[in-house]
Amino acid sequence: MNANAIITTAEPYRFQIGQTVDHIGGKMRSIIVDRYITMMGRENYHIVVSAEDAAGRPLRIVAGAVPVAA
Repeated sequence: MNANAIITTAEPYRFQIGQTVDHIGGKMRSIIVDRYITMMGRENYHIVVSAEDAAGRPLRIVAGAVPVAA
């Protein structure tokens, strides 16, 4: 990591925390609960899947290219 890197406060994310999204082809309703950008610049989101779609795994991490706005 570059010690001289500048951290900005701009919003580079596609989705906001608390926003409802779909993933897996629009078949799973979810809510964004956390997000981060990797060192390679990729977005990752922590999502909570709605109860009827959770299949025993309510909390998941998905890549930024996967969710679509609901």
